[in-house]
Amino acid sequence: MTLFRALPSVIPTGLRCWWALWLAFRACMAGDLALPATAELRTVDAPELIGLIEQELRREWKVQEGQLTVSFDRAAPEIRIPAGETTLRWVTRQPQPMRRLFPQFELVVQGRVVGRYACQVQVEWLKEVWVAEASMVAQSPIGSDTLKRQRMDVLSLQGLPWSGDPQSEECNVIAPIPAGAVILERQVRRRPLIQKGETVSARLQEGPLSVEFQAVALEDGYRGGGLRMRSLLKPVEMRGKVLNETTVVVVR
Repeated sequence: MTLFRALPSVIPTGLRCWWALWLAFRACMAGDLALPATAELRTVDAPELIGLIEQELRREWKVQEGQLTVSFDRAAPEIRIPAGETTLRWVTRQPQPMRRLFPQFELVVQGRVVGRYACQVQVEWLKEVWVAEASMVAQSPIGSDTLKRQRMDVLSLQGLPWSGDPQSEECNVIAPIPAGAVILERQVRRRPLIQKGETVSARLQEGPLSVEFQAVALEDGYRGGGLRMRSLLKPVEMRGKVLNETTVVVVR
């Protein structure tokens, strides 16, 4: 190696910068980060490494509720780095929550990269989900009396769990659901308060004055949402805001 490092002295000046770049690339590929010979090294044990990975996954996946835990599939890699405040940053991003990962990451000590590593891990994300207390047929309404809360690993589910509130949202399930099954987002649809073709009371307000007239809904309407309708007094289309099952306030 001494001979190779001495070669630049006999290489034409114009090629020396390329030689330097090649040596840097070779050192990177070999994992040689040129740590000072006098640097005090310490061992990163499994609990510390797991903590660093968990912290970055929570940030990456925006975990705000539940408990995210990481474990190694095999023995933790043996890592020795200089002493000092240590952080982890991804080499390959982890944008999608998954149960098994093979992350590649760098360890940074005092703002300086000291090594690049990869390891296979398992991830568990425990949080409370809605579960059917009894079998539900398609178009069954969701209510607090039909569901219960249960804590489980959401990364083992075949879809995202429904995170709505059965007490405040008018929703139906769109497919049969067996007792004890987790309610998934794709299985739930909001239930319209007003259906297309129904006659509603349209309320037009101008200051203290209020006028009501009959109109026909041109689309399904949901609580607090917009609705296109046509007056029965004359063929004029207008928009309104759904108040309840029978009343829509005209929006100008």
